[in-house]
Amino acid sequence: MPESLTKRRVDEVTLHALIRAAFGADARIAGYRELGDGYFNAAFRIQLDDGRDVVLKASPPPDAALLRYEQDIMRAEAEFFRMAIEAGVPQPRLLHADFDRKVIDGDFLVLSAVDGVTWSSMRADLGADEAAALSRELGSCMARLHTVRNPSGLFGYPAVPELSAPTWPEAFAAMLGALLDDAERYGVALPVPAEDLREVVDAQAGTLAEVTEPVLVHFDLWPGNILITDSGRIAALIDGERMIWGDPLMEFIGAAAFGRADQDGDIQAGYLAAGGRDMSAADDGAGRRMTLYRLYLQLLMLIEMTPRGYTDPGYVDHVNTEAPKRIAAAVAELSHR
Repeated sequence: MPESLTKRRVDEVTLHALIRAAFGADARIAGYRELGDGYFNAAFRIQLDDGRDVVLKASPPPDAALLRYEQDIMRAEAEFFRMAIEAGVPQPRLLHADFDRKVIDGDFLVLSAVDGVTWSSMRADLGADEAAALSRELGSCMARLHTVRNPSGLFGYPAVPELSAPTWPEAFAAMLGALLDDAERYGVALPVPAEDLREVVDAQAGTLAEVTEPVLVHFDLWPGNILITDSGRIAALIDGERMIWGDPLMEFIGAAAFGRADQDGDIQAGYLAAGGRDMSAADDGAGRRMTLYRLYLQLLMLIEMTPRGYTDPGYVDHVNTEAPKRIAAAVAELSHR
């Protein structure tokens, strides 16, 4: 089971109290097990004695070291599930969201359980045709998500007011600035000076201003956050807490942190068929924004490892090796455009 300093320990007595808070005093747990795939929140699959099958997620404890954008992040996940239903994408149903912090010193959600396994766990067993079909279906889900507009008109992270703004350049600059402040706070060495990174983003304000509508972006659609059925279809998009109201191009970065989802022909085919734009015809402004979003995600992945306390040496070594190279390359590319 992945270990992380942000994962709350929840005992059986507390689980019963949370279920009663969600469903009433008569609710009873018949059985449960902890779900071990995630790194951030604690999650449990719970069978109730009335036959219902649910997933309960509890936020990190109050003393957990978090990045600025992660403050109250579970509230963003609740917003994702409420808004994504408009798009008709496969997802769990949000059954209960509790932000009163009366039962635990944190937030919790209860979702309908979805039968399926993560795409990442099945990758080695999928044939080429099955993988291609899943990629096309993922592209379709992305395009449907991007039809949802923020009714408030704001860009950025919905749970953190200071990381939201009425324009995309303002919101993105605030998001990048918060990451750089986090790096300083946690003593994370950056491959490029923070001031240079701020200047690179400021210089691209005009390009970012080409985005005028804040759309729903999951921003973490890697195969570990996609459940698939026995028949090889997408059962649910999960873990939407990193959602952003922003540029739909960000979705292709979040879907392949070290790859190029925008150049995946099957994802593109599904995206186009569902009404999305043609990535192969992206103009120079779109290309620069994609580079900015790669820069942002690589910074996020590099910086978060310190407060999370990741213990997987393979993952830690990979990020420590690859992220600095990619950050430096993105800065060099943007500086010459």
